[in-house]
Amino acid sequence: MADTLSSELPKRAPGLWRIITVSPEIGMQSHNVCIAEGDSIIGPQAADCARPSVARAGDQVIVTIECGASDRRSVKSLLFTGDFKSWYRAQSKISSSDTHSGFSIDAKFLGICLP
Repeated sequence: MADTLSSELPKRAPGLWRIITVSPEIGMQSHNVCIAEGDSIIGPQAADCARPSVARAGDQVIVTIECGASDRRSVKSLLFTGDFKSWYRAQSKISSSDTHSGFSIDAKFLGICLP
């Protein structure tokens, strides 16, 4: 029987997170974000995206998302590390037939969300 945890996306603890994103296109941005129970760590996906493929390798989680028609297909690969209760890191590589980009995220749990 397959390990059900191996096919699940990582789940962040609900609460206030500081998320720092770095990419060549936008530079560095920092946001404090209130994460609700059940929020997806990969965010909303377009309707033409396949279900994410999730694989675990030790303490790393590798998520692959394929989107678009065959002639305009893009692939996003994410490598997650962390405990998802106090911190996590994501490294992303996005590629299609004509573009290649990526970003990294460092996230730290700050506490409860205030109204």
